[in-house]
Amino acid sequence: MTSPGSVTFGLLLPSRELAMYPPHDGDPRRLVEWAVRAEELGFDAVWVGDSLLAKPRAEPLSVLAGVAAVTERIDLGTAVLLASMRNATQLAQQAATVDALSGGRLILGVGAGPPGEEVNADFDLVGADFDRRGTRMVEVVHRARELWRAEGTPTQQRLQPVCATEGGPRLWLGGSGPRGLKRAGQHFDGWFPTAPVAETFGEQLATVRGHAADAGRDPASITAAAYLTVNIGEPETAAAEVAEHSKLYYGVEIEVLRRVMGTHSGSPAEVAAWLQSYIDAGCEHICIRLASPDVDAQLDRLVEMLPELRR
Repeated sequence: MTSPGSVTFGLLLPSRELAMYPPHDGDPRRLVEWAVRAEELGFDAVWVGDSLLAKPRAEPLSVLAGVAAVTERIDLGTAVLLASMRNATQLAQQAATVDALSGGRLILGVGAGPPGEEVNADFDLVGADFDRRGTRMVEVVHRARELWRAEGTPTQQRLQPVCATEGGPRLWLGGSGPRGLKRAGQHFDGWFPTAPVAETFGEQLATVRGHAADAGRDPASITAAAYLTVNIGEPETAAAEVAEHSKLYYGVEIEVLRRVMGTHSGSPAEVAAWLQSYIDAGCEHICIRLASPDVDAQLDRLVEMLPELRR
């Protein structure tokens, strides 16, 4: 949890990029190595995305279990996990295991899943109902919380392991539609949209916190986060890499992607100013995805920017 007026930063581990760019092997050991480096560089969290064949990559909770074993401080999160594709009890056990392994550092970011034929096909693969994915997501989260809390359950019948975090790991919701904003305010510990425009992010954050107040919750208890994509470098080269990333990752032109996802490229000063606009709009945690085949070079440039943004 951030303190008033502060901002924390997370790094999205490039699980999808390892399959997109050469050598196309998706090696999860490299993700663990990047997570260790992110902790050493002072990041506050590392995140991993989720999909089956729509966007092939390593399974996120498995990756985070590996990260938990070799890190000590950094938060571990899913950005975001498609909870409605999972069995609620098995997901609760998996998340509890990662939370216990990490000593309570797990943030379970969940989402309903975007529309699209490829995502629909993933739901079919596991026998999940794509059309009910939003409602089902809430049902899965509710059931998981019941299992984590195990109120009135005899000790020998409780889910094992017991979460290190009392009541279960933090739950953040990705999404910015009207139902998503309401669900975030009513039921979740954090709100985690892709936030294409900072001004809109601020307006929607006020809506989320309004729903929280209506539900009798403390609006300030909901962490305001954003999932943002950047490429830092010479403007023309950075723009070309972001455009290539959009085509490889989503199969769409960058102009289309920018309508639904916060994405920016340019010099360090330009990218820093863009990130600052989200902080000014009330963002308390920024998960940064590096849209480039050269993650290490981008990471070096990003780290140089963070001290000023933290101030």
